[in-house]
Amino acid sequence: MVVKACNRCHSAKEKCTFTGNDQQCTRCRRLKIQCSISRRSGRIGRRPSAKTFPHGQMQVWSVEIEPGEERRGSEASSSNDRSVRAPSRGSDTGSQQSDATEEIPSPNNNNILSLSPERLLATSKKLQTTADALQTVLDVEQFSVIHAPFALGTSFIPESQSTIYAILSFSAPTLTEGYLAFLGLMTGHQKSLVLRPQQPDMRKAARGLQSLRDITIRHDYDAACTLFLGQTMYVFNVLSAPYSNTAHSIVRSALLSAKPWFPRLISYPIMDTVVMSPVLIDTVECLAHREVPIMRIPTTDRVIIDRYAGLCATLLPHLYDICECSHAFKKSLADPTVEPYTGFYDQLTVIEQRIKDWAPPAPAILYEKFGQHEVVAMMTQANVYRLAGLLVIHRHRYPLGVEDDTARALAESIFSSMELFANTAAEKSTAMPMVFPMTMAMLEIEGTGEALLDRLATFTVQAASASRLREFIKQVRAAKQARYEGVWFELVETHLQVAMPP
Repeated sequence: MVVKACNRCHSAKEKCTFTGNDQQCTRCRRLKIQCSISRRSGRIGRRPSAKTFPHGQMQVWSVEIEPGEERRGSEASSSNDRSVRAPSRGSDTGSQQSDATEEIPSPNNNNILSLSPERLLATSKKLQTTADALQTVLDVEQFSVIHAPFALGTSFIPESQSTIYAILSFSAPTLTEGYLAFLGLMTGHQKSLVLRPQQPDMRKAARGLQSLRDITIRHDYDAACTLFLGQTMYVFNVLSAPYSNTAHSIVRSALLSAKPWFPRLISYPIMDTVVMSPVLIDTVECLAHREVPIMRIPTTDRVIIDRYAGLCATLLPHLYDICECSHAFKKSLADPTVEPYTGFYDQLTVIEQRIKDWAPPAPAILYEKFGQHEVVAMMTQANVYRLAGLLVIHRHRYPLGVEDDTARALAESIFSSMELFANTAAEKSTAMPMVFPMTMAMLEIEGTGEALLDRLATFTVQAASASRLREFIKQVRAAKQARYEGVWFELVETHLQVAMPP
């Protein structure tokens, strides 16, 4: 029997069309989800009748992979059929880290739901229960549609799906309300015209925030749940209250609660999905506000390749050092009783050299596991964050209007890297966590960033966040034209009224 439709179109009973030699069908390319034909051919003959087991009922939730069925690289969605090895729920900070792990059942690639992602999200039925949340996570296609805006490529989706499924399974009472609020809100940020956006469920979000405040962390999965709930509530706040600057406090609260567990969580690759994003969010906000982030990423022997922070894990400690240094300087200026920070500029020079010497890691697995467009996206992100760090240091040294040539050169390099990304990888990428570097560059050069942002408008979540920063950018530019003599970071306290996203 010849299979003519991909998995997604087959499950939705829709016509599946391919253009030329394209490996993705029209709908999967539009939704930016994995297009694959991995199901078995239909059975010929009469359908077998169901037989009752002699002792009660049995329901099958996973299927073993037969030899030859497993795929590699960009077809990693099949890997969901395997169980995940994750830290044991019974471990805590007081115990020694051991090799003992617990088998966590992972979502499989079978169609748990009969409707396609866009049709399911467009139905009148609202997501209300833990079962609804689990069903959403179990369906690889639906999960991809909702979570793709927070992953640099579809190759990250299987691991993210497995991690979130495991956390939700262990921590449903704490996580469900906030996660359901996030799922409902994300239906309004999809490209499909079939989707029916829901109004933000403020009650569920409020209960999610209350759960975050009340959580008591006793085990690894409690800490992981806290970090994941913190970032989902952050996204909900940013998207539902676009002109609020309170989202950062949500992430900081989650990071502060889970901080003692970081050395353990960072050692498990499966936890990167929930660990790295809040650290990146916090670091970026603190760079703009001259505050100290909650976490300085602990060193680890392995190379971290994250869905949202990409290859920046080893750069983040240097950005943390900028925050710590600038905060000490700001505090010494604001409080006359504090001894002046005389070593500020010398310390900036040391950090600057470390950032200049830094390069993103490029292990062999990077090119084996991820597609070319995903590698380009991660390399671009790493490069523009490195340049943004140098630009931040430069503007701590010099006020607006002073040493502009160096600042413009850094800004032009940021735009050049992002234009290359827009020309080569943007069409196939699913997220653009480069809003902060773009904002830094737009403070220096007018026009280029606006045009680039219009080209990258397909990244709905990040483009919406970047658009809200335009008013602040205009105010900084106006201050520069009025010959404002201070550093632009001083304007943040009075003029930046929205979140500064990564």
